[in-house]
Amino acid sequence: MTDAVLVERPTEHVATVFLDRPDAMNAYDEPLLTGLVEELERVADEPSVRAIVLTGAGDRAFCAGVDLTDMPLTPEMDFADYERGLGLFQDVVRTIRSLSVPVVAAVNGYALGAGCDTALACDFRMVSAEATMGETFIDVGFVPGDGGAYLLPRLVGEERAKELIFTGKTLTGEDIVEWGLARSCEPADELREAAVSFAEELAEQPPVALSQSKRLVNESHDVDLETAFSHATRAQRICSQTRDHEEAVAAFQEDREPEFEGR
Repeated sequence: MTDAVLVERPTEHVATVFLDRPDAMNAYDEPLLTGLVEELERVADEPSVRAIVLTGAGDRAFCAGVDLTDMPLTPEMDFADYERGLGLFQDVVRTIRSLSVPVVAAVNGYALGAGCDTALACDFRMVSAEATMGETFIDVGFVPGDGGAYLLPRLVGEERAKELIFTGKTLTGEDIVEWGLARSCEPADELREAAVSFAEELAEQPPVALSQSKRLVNESHDVDLETAFSHATRAQRICSQTRDHEEAVAAFQEDREPEFEGR
């Protein structure tokens, strides 16, 4: 386990993963980028984990973007090295999107630039009243290099995405919810508890069906309808052969709550 990432287990089926550089406002350096990917993959592979809450240590920031004092890429690099450096940021987004379990971002402060894109990659976002989110790349003459230009239009539509990306505008608190970037705004001292509670609600669902559903929704903007039908048929067949499907039918017939096992 890297020193830059902290993992806690608030409930049996939920893991909370912290970006743990509070003195640097949880800004990304190379150890945090690589460590976060490793820890997310490790935690998601634990059989008992059915949902993850991703948040920042401390109370000032979720992730304030890249650490400008220790950037893993510079303009002087040749293209192959630059591609590798930017790929470290892209790997975070790629990993979150590909995990088999849902990820809830608890945005507890600044989520700017690459930190904003990390939050956008999560399946859900919940923010504190003090949260600030923004695609601030334009402020330093950059583009969203780690997924923001892909993810943001899917969440808020093309025009609003362009406004945020072209101007570097930041949103705070309830405005983040109003723009469609988060499901709720919580008091700062209640945010993590609320995120864990919602993650636990997700964890109560049949894990195989939840995983297959995440995959189908994530690819929905990138495949045609016939491909979506084909993938849905395959996913439905997988679910139909699970013990959890059998348990769900039995629980419905017996008028009781189902007890899912993830198989």
